[in-house]
Amino acid sequence: MSSFRNTHQHNRKKANNGIEVPLLTQWLILFFVLGLSGLFFVYLKNQQHAIGKQTRIIEEQLVGAHAHNDALIAKITGLTSRGALQHKLDEKCLDLVPIPETAIARITMPASSQEGDGMRTASVSLNFK
Repeated sequence: MSSFRNTHQHNRKKANNGIEVPLLTQWLILFFVLGLSGLFFVYLKNQQHAIGKQTRIIEEQLVGAHAHNDALIAKITGLTSRGALQHKLDEKCLDLVPIPETAIARITMPASSQEGDGMRTASVSLNFK
């Protein structure tokens, strides 16, 4: 019977499976890190979609602004064309006033001066003597 007891006690020791805390801690930390990585990935994807939506809205506004700008340029071109100005002149919406002779600045060629003359035109000379 003593041999039965020894084997029975020996089997009891084998049957006692304890929880290995370091291994369990490793796995828990691994799953925690994987979970955090997954949450971070989902957060980044949500941010990417939100920024993409904002970009599409801004691009649509930009296309609308370009179209509005082109329409305004065409309108300005039409209003300032020679035919439109002539039409306004005929309807007396515009009044042309002649420029007085005193308001016209005439640019003439500078007079060449002789060495002894007192009057000369101002000029920039690169010869420094």
